[in-house]
Amino acid sequence: MGSKLQKIHAQGAGIDVGSRQFFVGIENQEVKSFDTFTSGCHQVVEYLQQHCITSVAMEATGVYWITLHDMLVSVGIKVDVVNGRHVKHVPGRKTDVKDCMWISELHSYGLLKKSFIPDVQVKEMRHYMRLRENHIEQKVKAVQRMDKALVMMNIRLSSVVSDMQGQSSLRIIQAILDGERNAEVLLNLCDTRILKQKKEKMQECLKGFYKPEQLFALKQSWEQYEFSEKQIAGCDICIEALLQKLTVNKPEPVLKGSPKKIYHNKPDVKNLHKMVQQLYDGKDLTVLPGITSYSLLKFFSVTGNDLKNWETENHFTAWLGLAPNQYQSGKMKKYRRIKMNTEAGQILKEYVQPLLRSKHVALGIFGKSIASRRGPSIAIKAMARKLACWIYRIVNKGLEFVENGIKQYEEQQKKDTLRWLEKKAKDLNLTLTPC
Repeated sequence: MGSKLQKIHAQGAGIDVGSRQFFVGIENQEVKSFDTFTSGCHQVVEYLQQHCITSVAMEATGVYWITLHDMLVSVGIKVDVVNGRHVKHVPGRKTDVKDCMWISELHSYGLLKKSFIPDVQVKEMRHYMRLRENHIEQKVKAVQRMDKALVMMNIRLSSVVSDMQGQSSLRIIQAILDGERNAEVLLNLCDTRILKQKKEKMQECLKGFYKPEQLFALKQSWEQYEFSEKQIAGCDICIEALLQKLTVNKPEPVLKGSPKKIYHNKPDVKNLHKMVQQLYDGKDLTVLPGITSYSLLKFFSVTGNDLKNWETENHFTAWLGLAPNQYQSGKMKKYRRIKMNTEAGQILKEYVQPLLRSKHVALGIFGKSIASRRGPSIAIKAMARKLACWIYRIVNKGLEFVENGIKQYEEQQKKDTLRWLEKKAKDLNLTLTPC
């Protein structure tokens, strides 16, 4: 006799979330549909309370589930948001009515795995950080359009100056929009270092063939650039206020040395390094290679600071989409390349990528050894996974990270290789002798 499944959630329900209607399925009850307006959300809550429902499972469909999720949580109903792929591709269940009943049935037996939902304040930080990243993208596009308009007037500023967002470039663009056309006057707006090294080239590139339509395009892009700057500054104010709220009752951390320099898109937040360290209870994660206070703040906005939601570091790296995907069928056992990109995983990949060119960090040598065999994309993923494991160990276990350097890493690799050779020689009844 096979063992029967036992119900885990006796007072459970399933909700299929759509853009226009919510379909609620309760065992031994007809499926009810409700509008997705606020009044409809209140009706769903009242309907579930009338039937003494204590646990609900719903699909994560776009952003339509968020408001209903928050309302249900506020009244004490446990909500499990599940991935739609886990309940998809079931024959004969292709309507919303049947789908919500199938979700309810699976949930009652505990066969659905809930998704990670961060705290309210973490979600608020995530919202501000995503808005900030969107404004940065718009600012970059505005800079590209300004460069295009200048090139169309044969002002090859980007060919001489490496940074189009530098002070020299911005002063020149502002002067052109104010009506200045003299190359000598524009040249004097440059930084002294540019004048020492590239004075002649700079003077030649500022002699343009001005066109009214391109000047108009330049003006439009400049206004877009200034608007994006103001929007980013507004996000920084909200981020600073929320950080102060999150760290108000936390003890002062022990700051060791000056924080790492943030080269691009540094937020205008006072004591950013100190407050980010307070978020992680005094643990300084910026000692890890490639991690700055800003990158750590982005990572916090996605995962939060409580990594105990994942049982082990393997669970954590799998959730990040950084673990290798193992596939076994019969005697065949191999690793499948399944495309899975998560926001937190992409953040780590972005910050380990420059380490492939590093000559002083052991993680960079680790990545180079993999890149030589399997390519840079696999190497970056492996480096990001190792970085995620270090983050998990520091936050959950309180371990300290020590950068051993390249020489010590290479020596350890030689010892591991020698140990492997000795083992193989012993299996073949041979002995190793030094040259």
